[in-house]
Amino acid sequence: MKHFLLAATATLLTAAPLWADEIKIAVGCPPVAACSDYVYAEDLASGLRDQGLEASVFASGALGKDPEVVDQLSQGLVQFGLTNFVMIKEVDPRILGFIAPYMFDDMEHFFRATQDTQSELLEGIKASMQAQGIGIAGLPGLGGTMGVFNAKTPVTKVEDMAGLRLRAIDATQIELFKNWGVQGAVVDMPEFAGAVQQGVVDGYYNPPVVALIFRHTEFLKHYTDIGAGTPFRSALMSADWYSDLSDADKAKVDQAVAQANAKNRAWTAKAAAGELAGLEKSGVTISTMSPEALADLKARSEQAWAGLMPAESVEAFRALAAKTR
Repeated sequence: MKHFLLAATATLLTAAPLWADEIKIAVGCPPVAACSDYVYAEDLASGLRDQGLEASVFASGALGKDPEVVDQLSQGLVQFGLTNFVMIKEVDPRILGFIAPYMFDDMEHFFRATQDTQSELLEGIKASMQAQGIGIAGLPGLGGTMGVFNAKTPVTKVEDMAGLRLRAIDATQIELFKNWGVQGAVVDMPEFAGAVQQGVVDGYYNPPVVALIFRHTEFLKHYTDIGAGTPFRSALMSADWYSDLSDADKAKVDQAVAQANAKNRAWTAKAAAGELAGLEKSGVTISTMSPEALADLKARSEQAWAGLMPAESVEAFRALAAKTR
C-alpha cells in the first residue's frame, strides 16, 4: 500500500512522476573521506547523475537519525539512506550472521558471500525488508575487520581482557563478551567518550575506522588486531519509490547502485590497507595475539554464534561461508 503523506493539493498540482524529483540520499556521518557512508552516497549520486537523474547527498544527519530515515524511506519521502545494519536487524535478526566474529575470514570473503553469490539467507532478509517498504541496495564495507580498543593496557591474549569493560551495542554483544570473559555495558555511541572518562567502560569492539573518524584515538591508546567480524553498513532504498519507476528508470537506478557497490568494494580494500598505519600515526599501540591465543578467541566466539543470530540460521551461515571461502 502506498504511503500518500503529502497534502492532496500538492499531489494534484504536480504532474511529474516521483523519479523526476530530486533523489535524496541520507547520510548520518559528516562529509569526510574516511566515512564509508559518505563516500558510498557520493558515488551513488554521481552514478545517478550520469544517468540523467537529479540526486543530492544530505550528510551529518540532516534528514534525521537512522530510525527517522528508515521511516521516511518506507513512506517514499527519502529515496536512499545509509544506516547502521541494526536497522535491518530490527526486522530480520538473521543479518547478524554476516557480522558474527570469524564467520567470514575477511571483507573480501564477506563480499563474495553477499555480492558474488545468491544466497537464500540474504534473499530472505531482503524479502523481509521489502515487506516493510524498504529495499536493500547494498551492504557496504567500511574498512578492515573488527578488533578491540581500550584505554588501559595492551591485549595479547583473552586473559588480558578480564579486567576490562567494553561498550556493547546491545544485549547480544554483551553475551559475546561473556564468552570472551569480558564485562560489557550498553552505551550509545554519542555517550561513549564520556563513559570512558567516567570509568563506565574502558573501550569497545569496533573496526579501526570508527576510532579514526570520531577521534577516539585521543584516549583509546591500545588496539588489538584480532580480525574478528566483517563490519558493514546498510544502503537502503524506498521500495515504493522504486516500484513507481518505469522499467527504463529502474535500469538506470540499478546501474548506479551496482556501480556504487563495486566502488565500495575497492574502497574498502584500500581503506583497510591503511588503517593500522593511521592508528599508529595517532599514537595508538597495535597488538596482536599468538596463533594459540587467537585460536582460543575464535573457539569462544564460535560458541556464541547461536546467541548472536537466530540459532536455526547458524548452519546455513556455516554452509555459505564454506561455499565462498
